[in-house]
Amino acid sequence: MNIPVAEETLFAFLFLRIPLLIFFSIATLAIQALRSKLYGYRFYRPFLVNIVLAWIPFALSIVAHVTFLANNYSPSAWTVGSLIIWFFFFPNAIYLITEVHHFQIETDVPLWFDTVAILLIVLNGVLLGSFSLLIIHFFLNIYLSAGMAWLAIIAYVFIANIGIYIGRYLRFNSWDVVKRPGALIRAILEQLGSKKAFGVLMLYATLFTLFIIAFYLFVWLSYDNLYRLALAQPTG
Repeated sequence: MNIPVAEETLFAFLFLRIPLLIFFSIATLAIQALRSKLYGYRFYRPFLVNIVLAWIPFALSIVAHVTFLANNYSPSAWTVGSLIIWFFFFPNAIYLITEVHHFQIETDVPLWFDTVAILLIVLNGVLLGSFSLLIIHFFLNIYLSAGMAWLAIIAYVFIANIGIYIGRYLRFNSWDVVKRPGALIRAILEQLGSKKAFGVLMLYATLFTLFIIAFYLFVWLSYDNLYRLALAQPTG
């Protein structure tokens, strides 16, 4: 991989798409506020918190990318620190997808309205997650073969989905790794000890991993095509 060309392509690719990410986040909150105003349902305030949390791993990956560039294509302490924190916070991005469970109850809201609301929530999660993964993929390609980099991405997304299941259905969050490690470990062991519960966990993680990787593949292919075009440009 030509690191300078790949880095410049990645920077340009992401810079042009940040306004799109901002738009989807604002639109998600706006349609929830509109839903509350038009149909009299309480605005679900955790949406705001979860969208902010979903931006954290993307912001951390940007910090890692910028500091890598500033340090002459070499990882600095800021780069490494950002990547380590990113590892634990990435699930917050795709956790947004699970927020659709709030639409399960019967309401007077038209299905077409809630369809748009749900799609905006899902797009927030997969876009923030995919753009964040793209930066991590860039780093992996520097130190691993292409096949190993993809394997690492898929394995991590699978692990992240297990973490999301634990957060959504066992009611833990990222901070509990530090605040309540004992309770977290016990809950995981109980999940693993039940054949039925373990099967549900594996099915959840597998299906969501397939969905997220399929979406991410579209993002990665767009970036990869730009990178190959940049490589093909004559230098002078």
